Formats: sequence, structure tokens, C-alpha cells
Amino acid sequence: MERFDVRTAARGRWRGILLGLGVEERTLSGKHCACPMCGGKDRFRFDDRDGRGTYYCSGCGAGDGVKLAMGITGQGFKETAQHIERLAGVVQPVTGKPDRSDGDKLAALRRVWRESKPIQRGDEAERYLLGRGLRLYDLPEAVRVHPGLRYQDDGETVGTYAAMFATVTAPDGRAVSLHRTYLHDGHKAPVASPKKLAQGLPIAGAAIRLTALSQVLGVAEGLETSLAASELFGVPAWSCISAQGIESFEPPEGVREVIIFADNDENFAGQAAAYRAAHRLKLKGVEAEVVVPEIIGDWLDVLRLRATEKSEGNHS
Repeated sequence: MERFDVRTAARGRWRGILLGLGVEERTLSGKHCACPMCGGKDRFRFDDRDGRGTYYCSGCGAGDGVKLAMGITGQGFKETAQHIERLAGVVQPVTGKPDRSDGDKLAALRRVWRESKPIQRGDEAERYLLGRGLRLYDLPEAVRVHPGLRYQDDGETVGTYAAMFATVTAPDGRAVSLHRTYLHDGHKAPVASPKKLAQGLPIAGAAIRLTALSQVLGVAEGLETSLAASELFGVPAWSCISAQGIESFEPPEGVREVIIFADNDENFAGQAAAYRAAHRLKLKGVEAEVVVPEIIGDWLDVLRLRATEKSEGNHS
């Protein structure tokens, strides 16, 4: 079957199809849970937008039902499509609420952005970043703090928390989403998934622009990791949010070299995404370099380790 035909046949039927492929019911509940592909705890959410079987995992990234089915079965597209076709013929479609328009999504993002304010000394965001071991200089307008934002899980409000906002910007300069880190008493809030992307426009190729545009630009996964890499290497660095974001990153016009500050993951997810990105950028004529920590973890872990070693050395 053609890709379009597979997705058309499966539209609205993904819950039944995935159950037929052996996915557990709780994985399809719409709540944060362990990822059926990478196994990460509380990092996966099946949202099935517009009946397309969509999901988001903070480790694997985002995708639709076909990509999820391939990841679960470990099979290629052709074999997976045959399973999908077979199951699509026997499960009933599920109707749901229509997705909001792009205009409605962006209007909602602008509304909460207007309610936020720049990070100031002593507020929740500054306490959180300092507590993570970062030395704060002038943070860009792209990062702000909201005094009290509702945290919702499966449509139900769990509580209200301060939140650090970061604008996710497409390569053409358009703001397409907001990344939120829910905070409480200078730490991540005690919720299932304290870091979330707001529902906005597609973020493939986008990044959180933590510095001005530069000819030589670093990128890393997390916001804090990017700030740490910039501090360690003296290179302006942007956050691509996840390994999937690293792999899809598109440097804006004017960038001639990209340094990818990869995570050193035990399952090699971060390294693999970084080298795939470097290969793609190199083919497009952009110089690319991958830098991987010597320890398991990311560059924030390296920064914190060096700070600890320096502190212990000063007390010896």
C-alpha cells in the first residue's frame, strides 16, 4: 500500500490497531506513561490528534500511528503497513473532538505569553536554574516565567504552578510553540511530566533561541543542557528540546557551522540523532561537528561534576 492509503485506512482506528499490535490499554489512555518504544518512564503520551495515531515522547520525539507501529513491531514500513491494513478492516473508527485551528492555538499561546514576565532575581525560574548549577547572565526574551499556570493531565486540572516559558521558533523566525517547565519551590513541580510542549504548530526544524543568531551556533537537547554547553565551550547554543529535535534541526540562513552538543545516552539515542543531524547538515553544505560528553549524561551533568570537583579541590 502507498503511505497515504495506509494512513487513510487507519484514520480514526488507531486505538484498535495498536491494541491489536499488542500495545497495552494504559499506554493509549492519553496520560503520561512509559514509552512502548524506548521504555522511558512517564515520557510518552498518546494523543491521537485528528485520528492520526499521534504521540509525543520526550526521548523519541513525536510521530503518527505508522511511526509508532513501526517502532513497536521493529519492522519496516512494508511489513507494518500490511498489519495496519489487516487490522484497519476489523476495528471500528473512534470519533473525537476536532482539533483547534492553527489560529486558535497561536492565540492561546499569545494569551499565556502576555501573562508571563521576564525572569527576575529570586523568582521561581531563577531559583530553579541556579539550583541546576547554571550561572545566569542575560537571558533572552525567549525565556520568561509565568506566576501561576494550570497543570492539566488528561484534561483534568491537577494544580497551579509557576512555569518557565521558552518560545520555540521555526527556522523562518515564526514562533510556533511554547515549552513549559512547571516549577514549585525552586524545583520541578511534583507532577507526572513537569516539562511540556504547548499545543501549537509543527516544531520540526525549530529551536528555543537562547542567544542571538551567530555564524557558528551550538545546539543541544534540553534548555538547561544548552545553557551549560554555552558556558563550558563559550559558544552560543540553542535548545532543540529532544533528540528528535536535534535530528530535524534546520539552521536559519546565515549559520555556516553547527556544533551539536549531544547527550551521551546509554541506549545511544542522543548520539545517533546527533550524528544523523551532522550528516544531513554536511550534505547541505553546513559545517557540522558532534561533541559528546565522556560521562553518561549530558553537558549539564558535566558542568555540575566539574563544579563539584572544583569545590572539593578548594576544600582539600
